[in-house]
Amino acid sequence: MAKRRKLETPSADDLDRFEAEFRRETPLRPPPMVPPIAQVAAETAGALDPRTEEERAAAARDQADAERLRAASEDGRLIQEVPLDLIEPDSLVRDRTVMDEDELQELANSIAAHGMRLPVEIYELARPAAGGPRYGLLSGYRRYLATRRLCAMMGGEKFATIRALLRDPGAMGGSFVAMVEENEIRSSLSPYERGRIAVIAAQNGAFVNTEAAVDALFAAASKAKRSKIRSFAQVFEELGDLLRFPENLSEKQGLRLSAALRGGAERGLRRALELADPVTSEEE
Repeated sequence: MAKRRKLETPSADDLDRFEAEFRRETPLRPPPMVPPIAQVAAETAGALDPRTEEERAAAARDQADAERLRAASEDGRLIQEVPLDLIEPDSLVRDRTVMDEDELQELANSIAAHGMRLPVEIYELARPAAGGPRYGLLSGYRRYLATRRLCAMMGGEKFATIRALLRDPGAMGGSFVAMVEENEIRSSLSPYERGRIAVIAAQNGAFVNTEAAVDALFAAASKAKRSKIRSFAQVFEELGDLLRFPENLSEKQGLRLSAALRGGAERGLRRALELADPVTSEEE
């Protein structure tokens, strides 16, 4: 009877030796071949472009610059020189009812001496008149007026244009917010002006009502301040057409008028204003 052969488990060294022998006996897989049609297409493209490598690189840079310029223009980041006559400054109802003459002249002098550091913001008019302005003024009303004054005084081409950013206001609400933010930062609005612009924004359909307009236009203000603005908005709505010096109303006077209006005194106040002929704000 034949002896049964005893099987032994290979050691780790044996396994390493087997793997090394297998690798030596197994040929390496050849790299994949490039399809002939792809190679022909690449060679043909290179032959049809007579430009040098440097010229192709320059063209690629020019294309990238053009794309960045287009993106900047679409995003409203491209500053343009726009003729003053192409801009309608009163396309939006302005929130400043009174322009301080000294401040306006001071701004004009500064622009004449140092140039205009901050561009105005404009937007394309939906239905521009034939031969008339193409853009509406979104923000920068005082800078526009100062530049137009310089153009009228000095003539020539230097102040015939103004630096501007073309914006997409998106909605009228955004337009009014931009206007208010500019004047709140650069030239503080009076309480009456704040109430007035809130009412006008609501009347123009930018907001559903005056309360919503106050909340959006003066979102950074405290709750108490927004309440006072609503009081002046009521004064503008019910007495604004008869008041001659509304900008001179103090906060205390405006709040007293608002309280009287809420108490039903509108008819009596309107009658008194119709009969009066005040020359100064104190008389009124």
